[in-house]
Amino acid sequence: MREPIALPRVRPDLPVVARPPDVPAKDFAYQYIKALIVDLTLPPGDIVTEMDIAGVTGLSRTPVREAFLRLDAERLIQLLPRRGALVAPVTARQIRELSRTRLALELYAVRELHERRIPVADQLWPLVHKQRALLDDGAPYPEIIACDREFHATIVRAVGNTVMTELYASMGDRQQRTGVAAFMAQPGRAEFAVEHHERIAEALERADLAGAEEMLREHLDRHTDELDRYLP
Repeated sequence: MREPIALPRVRPDLPVVARPPDVPAKDFAYQYIKALIVDLTLPPGDIVTEMDIAGVTGLSRTPVREAFLRLDAERLIQLLPRRGALVAPVTARQIRELSRTRLALELYAVRELHERRIPVADQLWPLVHKQRALLDDGAPYPEIIACDREFHATIVRAVGNTVMTELYASMGDRQQRTGVAAFMAQPGRAEFAVEHHERIAEALERADLAGAEEMLREHLDRHTDELDRYLP
């Protein structure tokens, strides 16, 4: 008679982590799962269970269950009775709507920077060079998108409008998730994103408002319809 085979307790695709002693278990579980979803380590359509997360974090199922409830409320997962949680999809429409919302804010930002003669190019060029280096080195898309986000957030922050800065920052997780999905889905998108950033920085450096506006539209709007070919 064969010996019984123990079921695996750890999903090999999930990083094993330990909770810092000063972080509450429910907060750690929430932050851990959310990071996996936002960076697409847990891809859209995947099913994850409380036991999956408990196995790689060393937590009990109770804080994991609380984290699932929070993420379900944020529509990042959908709870499935007795099956776990379904990771929410990333759709072309979501990317389009987010990009056009960001475009409205960033167009306002560059107009304010131009009218008030606020310099920002010196803050943008190091980010452009960093993103180019990450791309050339074959860095993971989540790392490249994090740099991409900082480029755009720098433009908005430079205006000095606290409400607008906070509003823009509130879209950060969605920007990260949809950005990674778009880079993964559309061939060449990561490359032309860096090229667009270079041209945006150049326009702002020479105080070319029309050029900066045109490149922002090109960057954030004109290519979004192409994603219908790659995403639901």
